[in-house]
Amino acid sequence: MRLQEEIELIKKAQQNIAELDLQRTKIFSDLCQEIKPTGRLESTMWDYTINGIQCYLYDIESLLRNRHNSLD
Repeated sequence: MRLQEEIELIKKAQQNIAELDLQRTKIFSDLCQEIKPTGRLESTMWDYTINGIQCYLYDIESLLRNRHNSLD
C-alpha cells in the first residue's frame, strides 16, 4: 500500500470517529432533556455513559432516588 493511501485511510478513520463522537453527544443530550439532571447527576451520567465508568451506576441510582433532597 502506498503512503498516500495509508494517510487517506487514517483520515477516513478520524472522520468516522468524529461522527461517532457527535452521535454520542447527541444521545447524551437527548438523555439529559428527558431526565433533566442537576449538576452532579449530569456529570456522573456523563462519566457513566460517555466515559464508561461502570461503578458510577450505583451513584446515579442514589442521585436519582434522592434528587429532590439534593442541593446541587
